[in-house]
Amino acid sequence: LPSAPRHQLVQELFIHGGAGGMLAFEPCGGTQAAEVVLRNLKLGMVAPSLGGVETLVTRPSTTTHVGLTREQRQAIGIGEGLIRVAVGIEDGQDLVDDFMQALDAAAAAASADKAE
Repeated sequence: LPSAPRHQLVQELFIHGGAGGMLAFEPCGGTQAAEVVLRNLKLGMVAPSLGGVETLVTRPSTTTHVGLTREQRQAIGIGEGLIRVAVGIEDGQDLVDDFMQALDAAAAAASADKAE
């Protein structure tokens, strides 16, 4: 987005001003919510490596950064519930729908836990 702090840098570094297909987010609820999201994705495949044409997802705290302590991961911004996504060639709206239903499942699980 033009309002993003490094928007101009992206415009300079990437051909035609586009960005890559990699993103990361940490759902509210940390590790438990992240696990629910990953279990509920239909299109995104959980994988330790993010190279492929299909959408792949991983939790760095349990894969690529497992060799670091929790404190070291926190210091570099790798939360226990962080999910990293390499967007593949699937239909964009299908991916949005899939992630939305997975996030809804995580929110429902968190609500159910609070009700107990």
